Amino acid sequence: MTIMQTFSEVSISNMTEKKVHVRFSPSPTGFLHIGGARTALYNWLFAKHMGGIFSLRIEDTDQTRSEDKFAEDIKEGLEWLGIDWDAGPIYQSRRLAIYDRYAENLVKDGKAYWVEDEKGRAIRFRMPDEEIEFDDIIRGQIKFDGSLIEDFVILKADGFPTYNFACTIDDVEMGVTHVVRGDDHIANTPKQIAVCRAIGVELPRFAHLPMILGEDGARLSKRHGATSVREYKELGYLPEALTNFIALLGWAPGDDREVVSRKEMIESFTLERVGKTSARFNNTKLDWMNSLYIRQLPADELLRRLTPFLQKAGVEPDRLPEGWLQKVVELHIERFKTLADFYVQTAFLFTEEVDYDPTAVEKHLKKDGVPELLQETHSELSKVEDFDKESLERCLRSLVERRGIGFGKLAQPLRVAVTGKTVSAGLFETMELLGKEKTLRRISHCLSTFCKAGSV
Repeated sequence: MTIMQTFSEVSISNMTEKKVHVRFSPSPTGFLHIGGARTALYNWLFAKHMGGIFSLRIEDTDQTRSEDKFAEDIKEGLEWLGIDWDAGPIYQSRRLAIYDRYAENLVKDGKAYWVEDEKGRAIRFRMPDEEIEFDDIIRGQIKFDGSLIEDFVILKADGFPTYNFACTIDDVEMGVTHVVRGDDHIANTPKQIAVCRAIGVELPRFAHLPMILGEDGARLSKRHGATSVREYKELGYLPEALTNFIALLGWAPGDDREVVSRKEMIESFTLERVGKTSARFNNTKLDWMNSLYIRQLPADELLRRLTPFLQKAGVEPDRLPEGWLQKVVELHIERFKTLADFYVQTAFLFTEEVDYDPTAVEKHLKKDGVPELLQETHSELSKVEDFDKESLERCLRSLVERRGIGFGKLAQPLRVAVTGKTVSAGLFETMELLGKEKTLRRISHCLSTFCKAGSV
């Protein structure tokens, strides 16, 4: 048994008596990424499952890249996802005296030493010439040869600590029992273990999460589309759906369930159930899951969440006829996948002018016989007094029956005329929501603009 194994076993034994304490410790050098959000979620779920503590730590020691706006975005993103923290946020840039003290003590003990570089004096840690081994909860035993790892700087000439040192000292000071993070940090672990040993403290348990890949198998990046929590929020994804989705990127509750409530996640979550293999981010599945969560929202709550997206498009829901917006939502509830997608699909209902699809116009409005058919349709619809879906259906079906044509011969040109596209919700319901005046005006516009049959 190696010295490291003995130390590890003692640490694990002692930690079983401690309250679980985990942390999410992002660097504020960019917006909260989906990968970071998953790491935060797994830490949060583990803490909740174990009745422990979840802390937020902002690792802002990189003075050239750290920005306050990114720190704020991280906090806002976590709050939006419903990931609350029990302690923090702790900012490393405000704890420099603590790192100084530990570094100086290591120098006194001969475990670190001063060096001169082009920027001034720095402190370098003396890496031990021995095997470093740890038992990763997800990946099992991992070994490193300490003799192959160079001594590394722990305190820079500008007085700021390096990542591996500050991270380790904070974990010690905070009493972190489990370090749950991405597998890109595996290479940092032997350095952090060596610092722990030099200080003479017990090790936390480590759990390194698998990478998140794009649908093409490459590491998830901006070329795959949205990657930050902020972007998904702006696209109209629900926090409940996004949380459910990223929870399943590497973890499963133990059955084939794909829709898992937060309560069920907390009850079922264990680090042992996190897989070793990289997870693929499937946008189609996320869209499906988001649409499912949208349909489950109570009507008033859905309207509340849609409001900012409508306002961004220039629509003020409070100025719409009472009950009208609710009918629009009910008609399209099975069709839109995100909150932003709702307006994209229904914009023609809110605007005076329609953005006509050129292909649809060419295919359906410029065919022989269409101008005459639409002109007769305009004439018949103008006679309808109660402009509801039942009356509209009776009117239009009577028209095609008299003409001896299938309803599709009228439906598609009429759909393009009133919506600008070939696909929409039910035609009669759509026309009812548009109202008589707007419906007739659009048919007239198409006749004079596209069909060359003269205005009516």
